[in-house]
Amino acid sequence: MSLSIGNVFDANFYRAANSDLAGLNDAQALSHFQAYGLNEGRSFSPLINLSFYRASNSDLAKFNNSQLLDHLENHGVAEGRSFSPFVDLNYYRAKNSDLASFNNEQLFNHLENYGVTEGRSFDPLFSLGQYKSLNSDLKNLNNSQLLNHLEINGIKEGREFSPFFDFNYYRSNNRDLASLNNSQLLQHFEINGINEGRKASPFFDVGYYKANNPDLASLKGINLLEHFDFYGLLEGRQAASDYAGNTFNTARQLTIGSNSTEVLEHVGSSDLNDYYQFSLNQASTVTIYDKGFSRSIREQILDSNGRIVNSRNSAVQNPDKSTVANPSLNISLNPGTYYIHIQPQAGNTDYSLYLKAIPQNQPVLYTPTLINGDITIEGLKTIIKLAEDQKLLV
Repeated sequence: MSLSIGNVFDANFYRAANSDLAGLNDAQALSHFQAYGLNEGRSFSPLINLSFYRASNSDLAKFNNSQLLDHLENHGVAEGRSFSPFVDLNYYRAKNSDLASFNNEQLFNHLENYGVTEGRSFDPLFSLGQYKSLNSDLKNLNNSQLLNHLEINGIKEGREFSPFFDFNYYRSNNRDLASLNNSQLLQHFEINGINEGRKASPFFDVGYYKANNPDLASLKGINLLEHFDFYGLLEGRQAASDYAGNTFNTARQLTIGSNSTEVLEHVGSSDLNDYYQFSLNQASTVTIYDKGFSRSIREQILDSNGRIVNSRNSAVQNPDKSTVANPSLNISLNPGTYYIHIQPQAGNTDYSLYLKAIPQNQPVLYTPTLINGDITIEGLKTIIKLAEDQKLLV
């Protein structure tokens, strides 16, 4: 079963990505695409990038856009070829067990019609939830709008979307790529850089991960990233050299604001202490959400003199990746410098740390931890407490 133009063309995306066509209805948009847009190389789907398709498949290097689209519809999707920097059908199948029996065309149709809307994971580099969390001005967008925004605006603006790839980090650590724009950088990393072991993030170094895990010697490139996502996190494997400071005086400086600042790190027998430092220039409510993967961690908030302001143990993540209840910490802090101290509780573990600060004259937006889609009792208590603090309940 091959795909058709109806499967691959998205009129809403076409209009949004091409502002001169904003007034066209769906039929006019499709007609324009077939007559002009395809040959002009215009963007027509958040799930397909013909330039990426050409660059990823050397046997198609001489194909024009019309030939590429025809090949993709009739052969490429079925053959499992790469056609987008943000869609990996094999990953989509593996990440969603109810789709295990689907062939590639069925996976593509499911992703287009249901998967994006449902917020499913469909690429190891990208998460719709992370993109929203890391960009607070997008908090009101639905999942389809988030994906469209990333494709149309986010890449160009160099927005954060993943702990595994950072535009500025990749450019600065690979000087031969300094002249590439963000879209070219991302394409280079996915097609070439990850296989060459290039550094694209302080939190995941494909070369480091392979070198320090000899049982993964047969894996390369994206398969190493997928291994870390599926197994390494839960097994407490270290994915990069140490990012955090190891002492109070060498704490890693973090800048926090209304966008979440994300850290993906590791503590264990050879790294017993991680320290981070952040500063507030006005009284703020600081939200900290952390997640222990294979084992729990202890988290302390310290003042500038090293005194403990708050201390708690984090959640452990279950093998099915459902997180044991550990609601976000929301703490009111005065202007000043503060530290976060992370320690392992029972052996090596990776952990995810998200921080943001909202001035106390602004409302705090809280997203509770869910278990099987339900708000935990602790999460409900946090919502009530925030509402009381902000005088939303009387």
